[in-house]
Amino acid sequence: MYFIGIDWADQKYDVVILDDNGHYACPKFEIDKTADGFDRFIKKLNRLATNSADFKISIETPHNLIVDYLLDKNYPVYLLPPSSMRSFRKRYRSTNARDDHYDAFVIADVARTDKTCCKIIERSSQLTQEITELVFDHHRIVEKQVAIHNAFKEVLKSYYPEYIHFFKNISCQSSLAFFQQHPTIYDAKQLSKKQLIDFFKAQRYFRTESVHKIYRILNSNHLKVEEHIIRIKSSKALFYATILNTFNIYCQDCFNNIKQRLEIHPDADIFRSFPGVGDLSAARLIALFKDNRNLHQTPFPLQAKAGTCPVTEITGHDKKRNKIHKIVYFRKGCNKIYRDFIHLIAFSSITKSEWCNQYYRQHRKMGHSHSQALRCLANTQLRILFAMWKNKTLYDENIYLAQRLRHENKCKKK
Repeated sequence: MYFIGIDWADQKYDVVILDDNGHYACPKFEIDKTADGFDRFIKKLNRLATNSADFKISIETPHNLIVDYLLDKNYPVYLLPPSSMRSFRKRYRSTNARDDHYDAFVIADVARTDKTCCKIIERSSQLTQEITELVFDHHRIVEKQVAIHNAFKEVLKSYYPEYIHFFKNISCQSSLAFFQQHPTIYDAKQLSKKQLIDFFKAQRYFRTESVHKIYRILNSNHLKVEEHIIRIKSSKALFYATILNTFNIYCQDCFNNIKQRLEIHPDADIFRSFPGVGDLSAARLIALFKDNRNLHQTPFPLQAKAGTCPVTEITGHDKKRNKIHKIVYFRKGCNKIYRDFIHLIAFSSITKSEWCNQYYRQHRKMGHSHSQALRCLANTQLRILFAMWKNKTLYDENIYLAQRLRHENKCKKK
């Protein structure tokens, strides 16, 4: 058996191959991030063994070109979380000195000695991979969109504060179209009421009351701002508006692509049947659960990945109180994007399901914060979603409530 550690960088990979005894099977080497570099790597492996099952390849990220390449060649690839590497490095060196070859050696040796620390990277179907990439891209773009929206709003406050009151969402398509044609209050003031109405009709914005409000604000008294400030700030605001417009178009295209692929995914209807889950949330759940139903026997790994379950630390025994010291705290080691996904689903379900609403309010009465109550709700919901996904069944609230009642009665008897 050969244990391979790969430390990745932008232009190259550092590789160390160890045998069963922890000795170097061949000198440490580097491979380029090119087709020739990858082929050279496979040739080196073939010189050691022709059977791919004789290798255990480990790396710190599941999202990399070499991971896809090795999985295509049927080599088993394992993930060693970067958070664990901080501790493992100190096993071999007492100082913080490190380099890429050293990290590759640590990864390989940990794969050899600590087999449970490395989790095998499972490849999903092409459809699930596409949905996963799309929902991750959508999430990242929305995060950047929020940042640009806030910057756009701050610039408007400095020279055109009236604009903030024109629309409920100043980043919507109608707002951006209006602003790009009239980036200052003096440009917009020249429009008559009819011109305003006609402009927004062309934008398919039919809120007449809002258009009248915009006209009233434009024709009221305004704070005087120096011309050079208006000139500089309006140029900056136009830049932000252009970026926001591009983001809006991309997000819509991304959502349309997600929806299109969701229609042919076998698990889409399972997740969409859950309260508060729409097309985008269903796609996010597909990204979390993936395809392999045999990979997890309990929902705990998914709860840990999404950060909904807390971390429990049990240390020592308090003789006076005859109690075990037990500390429960917030789980930081998780996928932050999945955490956001699950929190949004829990929040949406509060208005769609009575028991979700009651569960949330119960935790709020216990003194939990909004986020903590949502996290508790999401943790319970993941157990239900796991059972639905595992058994390929749609959500039925009556079944869940009946099981919950039976569980409560058992607890009372005990």
